[in-house]
Parts: sequence; structure tokens; C-alpha cells
Amino acid sequence: MNTTPTGDTYLRTSSDDDEPKSALQRLTDTDGWVGQVLPGLVAVTCIFIVALAVMAGEGRLMSSARETNLRTLETVLRNTRQRFELWAQSRENDARVWAENDRLKTAVEGLASVPVPASLASSVDQSWLRGTLGPWLTEYGYRGFVLIAPNGTTLASMRDEDLGQPSLVLDLVNMDRLAAAGVVLTRPHIVDLVDVGVTAGTTAATAVDEEILMYAVAAIRRDGDVIGYLALRTDPLSEYTATFRVGRTGVSGETFAIDRDGRLLTETRYAEELVEADLLVEGHPSILHVEVRDPGVDVTMGGIPSRPYADWPLTEAARGVIANGQGNNLQGYRDMRGVLVMGAWDWDSARDIGLITEVELGEAMAGANQARAVLRVFAVAMALSFILLAVLFSAHRSITRRRAYATLEANQRLSQILMTVAEGIYGIDGDGVVTFINPRACAMLGYREDELIGKTMHSVVHHSRRDGSIFPREECPIHCAGVAAESPDGDVFWTKNGQPIPIESASSPIDPVDKSIGAVVTFRDVTNRKRDELALRRYAQELKRSNSELQEFAYAASHDLQEPLRKIQAFGERLNNKCYDALDDTGRHYLERMVDASTRMRRLIDDLLSYSRVNSKTTNFLPVDLSAVVADVLSDLEPRINAEDARIRVSELPAIEADPGQMHQLFLNLLANALKFRRPGVQPSISIEGSVEVGENGAVARIAVADNGVGFEPRHAERIFGMFERLHGRDEFDGTGVGLATCRKIAERHAGELTAWGEPDAGAVFTLLLPVRQGTVM
Repeated sequence: MNTTPTGDTYLRTSSDDDEPKSALQRLTDTDGWVGQVLPGLVAVTCIFIVALAVMAGEGRLMSSARETNLRTLETVLRNTRQRFELWAQSRENDARVWAENDRLKTAVEGLASVPVPASLASSVDQSWLRGTLGPWLTEYGYRGFVLIAPNGTTLASMRDEDLGQPSLVLDLVNMDRLAAAGVVLTRPHIVDLVDVGVTAGTTAATAVDEEILMYAVAAIRRDGDVIGYLALRTDPLSEYTATFRVGRTGVSGETFAIDRDGRLLTETRYAEELVEADLLVEGHPSILHVEVRDPGVDVTMGGIPSRPYADWPLTEAARGVIANGQGNNLQGYRDMRGVLVMGAWDWDSARDIGLITEVELGEAMAGANQARAVLRVFAVAMALSFILLAVLFSAHRSITRRRAYATLEANQRLSQILMTVAEGIYGIDGDGVVTFINPRACAMLGYREDELIGKTMHSVVHHSRRDGSIFPREECPIHCAGVAAESPDGDVFWTKNGQPIPIESASSPIDPVDKSIGAVVTFRDVTNRKRDELALRRYAQELKRSNSELQEFAYAASHDLQEPLRKIQAFGERLNNKCYDALDDTGRHYLERMVDASTRMRRLIDDLLSYSRVNSKTTNFLPVDLSAVVADVLSDLEPRINAEDARIRVSELPAIEADPGQMHQLFLNLLANALKFRRPGVQPSISIEGSVEVGENGAVARIAVADNGVGFEPRHAERIFGMFERLHGRDEFDGTGVGLATCRKIAERHAGELTAWGEPDAGAVFTLLLPVRQGTVM
């Protein structure tokens, strides 16, 4: 298979520019003005259609809601009127039945014949009426009765003070209707009550109150002639008002009655609100004390009317029922509180009262308003959807065009990269035949591009191993298309002049599923790196040998230093034991200084030797229980702890992988320092606390060793870990200045860290962080 692609056709992709376009396609192309405007026009048209549909739906919805509310209002009004009429007829019927009672007629005639009005109270007929009619009235909810002569004089009553007095009841009655029907129920009216007190034989009015009453008045006839009138007195605040409460629907619905002056003839559910708005005196019923006027503002929300009360007009419902008798308003008007309501009304000509039923506009239209809000939200959502679709459509067209341009530019950049990259890159098909190769690969292999394109790459440059043996293609992982692989160590490519070059290569399949598409192979010449690696290994071996010699020298030097030092100490002790008394004070001082110096020298040599041995060990880290290590250290320091009377508190410490001996040395140095740097007169107190923290690099043990000793300035927190660093003179605290340096070196050897914090005369805290698990460290 010897196909030779021309140019860089392997990077080309199909483009819309290569396909013929119709006139409509060219007109609506993204770059044309129609293509730019068309999505917006479509979106605006759809939004306009949705807006019209929503407006029509809103209109139909609100109209339907008002029709439903009208039917509800009319039903409530009708039911309330029927109930009131049944109650009124029952009261009228009671008066009629008693008016037709023969014994009552006899009593009327007997009372009418009493010559002196003062004798009415003691009349037998008066006693019979009070004893018979009174209990019955009480049982059936009446407040009393009045028996009236045709001339209007009160003949009988439950109260003696009314007897013989002119009665005002007949002034409340339509006499024509009474004469025609025989019985009439009056509207509620206010009666002033006067309490009479007698002082020194003189009668004087001492107080005035009022009472709201209404009567069922029936004519008493004998042989067709009116011989008197019976008026049964009832309380409008009880059963009469209760008949209108059936019209209180929902939260704000109310049905009430008014007279021709617009005065309220029933109790209202909004009496408390009227009292708060100063439209009703507290303690007074709303019957006959409130006129149904429009304040012009909502007084329940703190609104202040701009006109005096006398200039307020009647509400639209009151005006309508008085003037026209029947009607409704579903658009909204203000009630006597100034709240927007809708209502229906009707005039009862038989009772001469107007009946009105109302409900707050917000409650009545709540469902419709919610539905309208949903419609509007739907319209807004649809509009946004259309706008979003238009934007997405335009964006898609623009993105598609930009993507095509970007793809073309990317192919051009990729071609430039392939031509200029420092690594060799070539592509092979499913049969291992070269489809493209960059100039760097050609330069490294010594071939021209046309000498490799269309050739089987393995047979040209990868046919043999470094030792010259044949490298079968089926064993080659690089040139097996569809398999990701890397070259083995020591792999070589052969140049055109027959020279091997060490390489690193990797093969990446273009499509792991379809192996026939081929793969891309990258390789680099590693000749220089191999040479550098060889030199680096030589340097490492030399450094290892040098360190080993240095460690041996340090050990030998310390050993050789210890031998004469032991002799100095031995002879010093002999001088001290045998010749001490023969020496003068100066000699004794010199001897003490010599012994002390030799002791410090020996301690310094021991510390240096320990320091040098930290990294000299080759040990596999073992599981170490730090609690056990600290217990051993405390056992070693027990005499000193007892001597210092130190308090030591050790919490539960974790187990880690570490060098047991070096852990013992680390904690020994830290605890010995805590005991040594104590404050005079203060009992030493040392705490050792541990915990395990889990971070990005795994579990880490945190151990804190805190004391209450002399402490140190915070600026010396790093200095104290230096070799031979001392913050105090030898006359204050002994030591070589190597202990903390050794501790930090042990921590670093365990891939950990050791830090310190302190304050003068406030103690110090040494914090040790060590990995819980780790590998072998040399």
C-alpha cells in the first residue's frame, strides 16, 4: 500500500463554504441582514400573539369571576331577606294571635272604662295581662308589651310609669298598612330612658340613657271596630340582628339593612374597626348610630378623610338602594370604612328598609387575581422563552460559524506546531503505514518526508534492536495501531545511514474502538539524557563513597578524641583525690576548671557523635508505640523527675512507623530540656499530648510537649535548633547546644518537622509532626 497524500490534507475538514447554497440559504445566512433580524422578528411576533391571548384570557377570567360573585351576592341577599321575612312574619303572627284573644279584648274594654288613669295599675285586667302575657313574652324572647287605646293612651304595660301616658308606638307605624294588614312590624328606633329621683318632695331628672326597641303592632277589633292596639316589644340586638348574620359569608362578607336616611338598622361585624376610626362611640351598638357614608379613604389603614363627617356622601350602595331600589356594583366602591368592596342591594318596600350585601373586593377577586397572576407569569415565561430561543438560535448560528473558523485556524496552528515542534511526530494507519510526519522526525532519522510517507514505519526505522537482532513487528508495541503503548527502556530507531539512536516513544490510538483509523506516535532522541544519567550515577556513587569515608572519619576522630580525654579525666580525678590538700586555692581552681572542661568536652563529643549517626543508619522503619517510648524515657529520667518534684502528664499517644532508638533519643532530649530549663521556685509541669490528623498527604501524628519553664523570646524560635546555639550562659544552664539540633534532624529523617513556640517566663511548646506510615529511608 503506497498512498502518497499531497500537502497536509490529513488536517483538512469539510466546510460549509465548500457546499453550494440556495438563494434562501444565502439570504438567511448569519452574515446577511435577514439572518440577523429574522430570529428577533419571529420572537416579537410570538410574544405579541401570546400577549393578545393573555389579555383576552384575563378579560374573560375577570368577567367570569364577577358574574360568579354577582350570583353569590344575589343568593346571599335573597336568603338573608327570606330569613328576615320569616322572622318578621313570626313576630307579626304572635301579635295577631294575641290580638284576637277574647280575654284580651275583654281586658282592653275593661281598662278603657277605668275612670282614673291612676287606677289602671290596680285593675284586675292589668293583673291578668301581666300574669298571663308577661311569662309568655319572657319565654319567647320578648322584652314586654304595650296595650294602647285608640286615642294613643297606654292602657297596659309591664311598667307602671307608662300607664295612662301617651304612647309613641303608633307614631312608628304606617297606619294605612296597619289598617290593611291588621299587624305591622316596626323598624328599630331609639327610646330615651330617664331615671327619676325624688328629693325633698320634688321630682327631678337625674340621668338620661337610651334603649333600642322595635314592636310587632296588631289592631284589636270587636265586631269590626278597633278597640285598641297590642304592641309586643322585641330587642333588635338579639334575634333581629341574628337573622342578618347569615349574610356574613367568608372573611369579609356582610349583609345589613338601612333606612331612607342611610342609617344602619342592623349590627355590623366591623364595629371594632369603626370604634378605632372614631366613627362609633365605644359601648354603643352600631344600630341607628352609624350612617353608611363614604369617607373617601381607608380609615382602617390610618387614612384621614379630607372633609368633615357631615359632608361625606352616602356609599354607592346606600345611594343606589335608596334611589333605585335594586342594583349592584362589581367593579368596586368604598364602604363605610373606606375599604373597596363589591355589593348587591334591594329595597324592601313592604318593610321600608334597604338590604345590602357586600364583600371586600380583594377577597371576592382573590381567586381571579391569582389566576390572572399565573397567566401573566405564563406570558412572561413564554416571552422570555421566545427571546431565549431567538438568542440561542442566533448564538448557535454564530457559534457554528465561529467554530468552523476556529477549526480552520486550529488546523493551521496544528500544522505549524507539527512542523516546528522539537519532538518527532508521525501518524500511521491501521496497517502501520505512515500518513504524515513532521520535519523534526525527518531530521532525527535523516530521511526526507516523501521517503517515509506511505511506507511501513517499523520496517524502515524499527526493524532491529540495539544489539542488531531482528525486532519482529508483531512484538513491537509502538506500531500496533489501536493500542496505547510506550517504548521499552533501551529502545532505538535506526537512521538512514544505519546508526542507532536511543529514543523514548509513545503510541496513542486515534480511536481505540476503530483500530483501522490508526495512531499517532511521538518520539525523542535521548542520547544526551542517557549520557547525563550515566554521569549522575557516577557522581552519586562518588558522593556515597565520600559520605561513608566522612562518617568513618567522624567516628574514628571522636573515638581518638575520647581516649586522651579519658586520660585527662582520670589524671584529674587522681590529682583531686591525692593532691587536693597539697594545692593552694589557685591550683584547686585550675583543677576544677580542668575537670569541668573535660566533662563538657566529653559530652560535646557524645552529642556530635549522636548527631552524625542520625543519617548514618540504614533502617527499615518499624511500628512504634509512642506511649511506650515516652514511658521508657520517663523511667530513665525518674531520679531527676523525683529530684525536681516535676509533674508530668501524658495523654494517649498514637503508634507510627519510625526508628525506635531515634524516637527514644528525641523524646529524651525534649523532656530533659523541659526539666533543665525550669524557673527557680516554680514546680516543673510538663504535658505531652498527641493526636492524629488526616490531610492531603495521609495521616500525620501531632505530638506537643509543653512546659512551664523559663521559655524564650518568639524571635529565637528557629535559632534554638541551630548547632551549638545557646540562649543562656553556662553559669545558668549547662549543655552543648546540640540536643535540639539532633531532635530536628531526627524529625526530618522521618519526613516530619519540629517547631517551637515560647514566651519568657511562660514556658515553651515543642510541636512534632510525623507521618503515621512511611517507607524505608536511607
